[in-house]
Amino acid sequence: MNAFRACSLLLSSNTFRWARKNLVSNSNRSTFRSIADRFGVKRRSRRFLRNYIIANGLLFGGGSLYYFYYLTPKERRQIRVLFEGLQRGFRSFRIGFVIAFDYKYCFWTVSDTSPEYEIKLKECHKRAAARIAQGCIENGGLYIKMGQGMVSADHILPKEYTDGLRLLQDRALRRQRNEVSQLIDEEFGCQVSDLFSYLSPEPIAAASLAEVYEGRLKSTNERVAVKLQYIDLQDRFAGDILTIHLILYAIGKIFPKFEFSWIIDSVKSNLERELDFKLEGENADKCYAQLSPHLKFIYVPKVFWKYTTKRVLVMEYIDGIKVSDTEKLKKANLSLQEIDTKLVQAMAFQIFHSGFVHADPHPGNVYIRIDPKTPTKSNIQIVLLDHGLYVTIGPKDREALCQLWKSIILKDEIKMKEYSLALGVQEKDYLTFATVLSMRPIHRPIHDLAILPEVWDRMSPDEQIEAHTQGKIRLPSEKEFLNMSPHQKMAIRKDFTAIFNDIQDSIVRTLHDMPRPLLMILRNLNQIRSTIRDHGNLIDRHTIMARSAILGARKYERPQRLFKDRIYARLELFIFDLILFKDRMERWFKYKFLKVLVLFGYISKETGELIEEFQ
Repeated sequence: MNAFRACSLLLSSNTFRWARKNLVSNSNRSTFRSIADRFGVKRRSRRFLRNYIIANGLLFGGGSLYYFYYLTPKERRQIRVLFEGLQRGFRSFRIGFVIAFDYKYCFWTVSDTSPEYEIKLKECHKRAAARIAQGCIENGGLYIKMGQGMVSADHILPKEYTDGLRLLQDRALRRQRNEVSQLIDEEFGCQVSDLFSYLSPEPIAAASLAEVYEGRLKSTNERVAVKLQYIDLQDRFAGDILTIHLILYAIGKIFPKFEFSWIIDSVKSNLERELDFKLEGENADKCYAQLSPHLKFIYVPKVFWKYTTKRVLVMEYIDGIKVSDTEKLKKANLSLQEIDTKLVQAMAFQIFHSGFVHADPHPGNVYIRIDPKTPTKSNIQIVLLDHGLYVTIGPKDREALCQLWKSIILKDEIKMKEYSLALGVQEKDYLTFATVLSMRPIHRPIHDLAILPEVWDRMSPDEQIEAHTQGKIRLPSEKEFLNMSPHQKMAIRKDFTAIFNDIQDSIVRTLHDMPRPLLMILRNLNQIRSTIRDHGNLIDRHTIMARSAILGARKYERPQRLFKDRIYARLELFIFDLILFKDRMERWFKYKFLKVLVLFGYISKETGELIEEFQ
């Protein structure tokens, strides 16, 4: 006990306190000096380091104080966007480098003639698509929009890419807290409650550029759809576009066959228009004004202009079913065949007659409902949404498109060339352009280049030599194929793969040289084709498009002023219907022939699916 008391007295004494203070101080100094000496830091360097830390601390603290208390929310957002843009750029370049290295590494020792080449290529495509999808999700905004655009380009990109990126179709940005009220304040200078008596707490739909909320106008109590743009999209637009452009340019330098940097100029122009909701409202009104007198089954929601700005769009609320929701449409006893027919008729009218074309009719932008004025099952109404992206086709180009489609039906290659050139396509690519536009082969290279054995055997030796010179292939009979070695079977598959690689290269070159408005038309046609395919290909879209094109061409060729002109027009249309029927039968037989080729292994299943897309 005495020992403990002695210790406590000692600890409380001034002498000990002085000794302890100096001991600790000297200990810290000696420790710091030993560390400093060990790392070669001199006294002056230590002083500089201390001052540097203090200065940076003051700078950071002062900057934080200024950021949170003196900057407006908009100014703070712009600073945040700047730093997040650098992060998105670094992430994008890292993903691009990893993808490029993966391709180079995988094919370092594998020749394109090796049996392993196709397998490795598909595996690389899958990994690349997964990395791109993850990068787009993490970056959000315009990156998701670009990824969705790649999914729509399934006629160009490998299947592994479009399958891997398909998950982006339902992705969107996440809003920051209080972003909705902040956006309303910036656009209207008031609170949400000043405009709407009700605004749903969660969006009813979301996309890469905006979210849609259900609401009711405070002034009239009308039910409306309120489309609110993500608040920072316009701030991050320039930086993200530049980053994407640099990445595509770098990929094109590393892999010349994948040089798609030219697309970014078109994408930039399109996005600038899509980010202007006032322009979208004007497009919606114009679309309905042009279509409603001719196609009674088309409807476009009304725009409330008093509540519409560049970043906010308020439209009439529509109850309907997405055109992609096949099960709901069937449960509602709505005819998929009638829906698809009306949808193709609407798009064909825009392309060949009005010249004001909806360039983004993907399934999320097309709703189906019964006409509320005449609510019967036979009165199916097509509701077109999202009018941010349109393309205008002038009268001359519209006439050339009509005449080109007509020449495709008649298989008149001279006229095909003439009107393709009028549309700005190079002469060497006119057949490819006609193929891409109509989405079916014109010169049918798979049938021209692959000759059946019974046809080959009837050819003279000189004709066979000429066929070889032209790159044509003699298909083996079923018995010959079964007796072939694995190496011989691989050689046949390789020949077919080479044919379709050449076709794909030609398509990419044609798209590169094509006038940009025509690219938007192809986007429209491709999205409609995709919708029809998902419904089970219940209609012949080619015939519907062709009839509309013929009527359009007739309008330019001979205005129907006299009775005899109308009779002549109907007779000509009847003749074209016969030609179209004959063409449908030919395609049906060739489709069955294709199935036989796949069944007996003359061509791979994947190649057969590619051909089927064009059939």
